[in-house]
Amino acid sequence: MKKLLVITTALVGIAAAMPASAADLAARPYTKAPPVVVPILSWSGIYAGIQGGGGWGTSKETFIGRFNAPGFLGTQNYNTNGGFVGGVIGYNWQFDNLVVGLEGDYHWSDINGRSAVINAGVGDTYFTKLTSFGDIKGRLGYAVGPALFFVSGGAAVGELQHRYDRAAGVFFGQNTTRWGYTVGAGAEYMFAPNWSAKLEYNYLDFGKSTLQYVGVPGRSAWTDSVHTVKAGLNYHFGGPVIAKY
Repeated sequence: MKKLLVITTALVGIAAAMPASAADLAARPYTKAPPVVVPILSWSGIYAGIQGGGGWGTSKETFIGRFNAPGFLGTQNYNTNGGFVGGVIGYNWQFDNLVVGLEGDYHWSDINGRSAVINAGVGDTYFTKLTSFGDIKGRLGYAVGPALFFVSGGAAVGELQHRYDRAAGVFFGQNTTRWGYTVGAGAEYMFAPNWSAKLEYNYLDFGKSTLQYVGVPGRSAWTDSVHTVKAGLNYHFGGPVIAKY
């Protein structure tokens, strides 16, 4: 009996010394992991930027009002080209991946060209220069992460200079402000919060203007169009939207 008591006491001591099992422990309280805050790029809001590039186009002059003298070519098509620099301001609204916007820009330019000799034996030429241009247009785009692909279209305005130059110097000319239209497409990339870079193509048609010659019973009608490719840097005042997941 004494031996049984000793054995029982020893077993109880061993059991007390053993670590508690998982079943014997009280259940831990569950703590939810903190939400992860992820910045989501949004194109919504106002933006402004600088841009510049190159342009090339065609100036078409048609001499009208009297019969063309022998050796005088009454209609001329000649190329124009050059560069420009300017600024842009606009506003975007984003709906899921769809982005719609309205923007206006203006540029100082030196896009010009001269015709071949138009009066045999005299050396007369025509000259056209686009000194500035701008547009007001709508944009429709599709956003894929930090990239935005868009098309655009609207009204365009240009300040054009047309001249009829004689070999000895300027004969006569005029500056005209002409309205037309523009269409284009491009891509923009948000490379940092609030900052994006873009590449864009636009076609601009400035319609027709007429130059009435001084002291000559005739006039010329000009039609002008320009293709432009520009790169730009925009600052977005709205910045990225912060969303929780």
